[in-house]
Amino acid sequence: MRDLFYQLFNKGSWRALSLILALMLTVFFFFNIDGFSDKLRSTPVYWVILNLWATVILWIHGMGFGIRSLLWRYLFAPVVGYAVTAAVIVTYLLNISR
Repeated sequence: MRDLFYQLFNKGSWRALSLILALMLTVFFFFNIDGFSDKLRSTPVYWVILNLWATVILWIHGMGFGIRSLLWRYLFAPVVGYAVTAAVIVTYLLNISR
């Protein structure tokens, strides 16, 4: 029963979505490195750590690495990566329009 939540997102289409979102977040970091580093000073630390953690989650899930330990499955749950990525993309797109 505990595995059901992880296995729900352990499908090929979800992995492809994870890889695409991980690439998108990585592009946001590297192609806007000056703006990212300038805003990094004023951004709360927990937001930056959560953002990087979501990127790592999506890379791990998108590349197809299988996590065996139940603890690590909960820590690197793709749903957390999707939620944080959605918040990051919305924030990024709102900041571009200003």
